[in-house]
Amino acid sequence: MQRALRGITVGSHYSGNAPQITVKPGEIFEVETELCTGDWLESLDTVWSREKENGVNPTTVVAVEGAMPGGSIRVHIRDIWPGHLGYTGFTGRDNPLANSIIDRDWGNNVRIVKIESGLVYFTPSLTLPASPMIGTFGTAPAGEPIPNTYGGRHGGNMDAQQVRAGAYVTLPVEVPGALLHIGDAHAIQGDGEICGSGGIECRATARLSVELVPRPADNACVRIENEDSITAVACEGDIENCSKIATRELLCWMRDSYGVDERDGYLLLGQVMRLNVTQLVNPTRTVAASVDKKYFIKANGR
Repeated sequence: MQRALRGITVGSHYSGNAPQITVKPGEIFEVETELCTGDWLESLDTVWSREKENGVNPTTVVAVEGAMPGGSIRVHIRDIWPGHLGYTGFTGRDNPLANSIIDRDWGNNVRIVKIESGLVYFTPSLTLPASPMIGTFGTAPAGEPIPNTYGGRHGGNMDAQQVRAGAYVTLPVEVPGALLHIGDAHAIQGDGEICGSGGIECRATARLSVELVPRPADNACVRIENEDSITAVACEGDIENCSKIATRELLCWMRDSYGVDERDGYLLLGQVMRLNVTQLVNPTRTVAASVDKKYFIKANGR
C-alpha cells in the first residue's frame, strides 16, 4: 500500500505542486497529515507561541492516474485515525467571530489535549467522543493558486464534518492528475469552528481510494455521500450565497441521480433538509446542505 508521509506539505491548492504519490483508480492508499499550523506540537507540555507555527494549513498532494480536466474524482474516505495530541484555541482579538462577541482581549488561549481510545480529554473531568474529519480536502484549480485557508467549488478548506470515514467526496478535475490536496484534520469540531482553531486540530492518518467519474450536470460545489444521506457543500464569502448554492446543488443531484421532480424535490427539502454552517472564521464561509436518502427515494417510488 502506498503511503504519503507527513512532512512534504504545501500551503496552496495549485497545479504546480508536485504530488508525493500517484495512485491508480481503485487503489487503496494512506496519507499522513500535519497540523494546520505546522509541526510545533510535540507533547502535552508543549508551550504554544506564534513563533513556533511554521506552516499555513499545510496539505499533502496525491495525483490520480487518468484524471483529466472536465471530469471528476470520487474519493472514498475509508478511515481516519487521529494522532495522540491535539489543540484548540484562539489568540487575543484576531478571531473574526470573537471580535463581535467579546468585549475585551482574553489574550492567548491555547489548550493542548490528549486523544486516546476514541476520546478527547478536554479537561481532567470532561472527555468528548472523537469524531475525526478532514478539514481541507480539494483538487488543484486550473488557474492561480488558491491558499489553503480558502474553500470553493474545488473543495479546499471546507471544515465540513461530513468529510469523515465512510464518506464519498466528489470533486472536479481541472488539471491532469487532479492533484488531490489533503490536510487540516480535526479530532472533533462543532458547527462554525468558532474559535478559529475551532476544532481539536490534530495530525492524522487517512486511508482512501479514488475512482474517476463523469462531471455531474449543473455542478457548482462539492458533493458528499454516505450510506444514508447526500450533502452539498458550498464555500463563498457570505452564508446566504453559500446556502443558495448548496441547496440548488442538492436539488440538481436529486433530479439527475434519483429522478426526483424539481418542484416536488424543492417542497420536500423545505421539510427535511438540514443546513449547517460548518465554519465562520475563514475568508470563505462554508454551508453544508444535507438530506436523508430515505425521503426522496420513497417519495419517488424507488
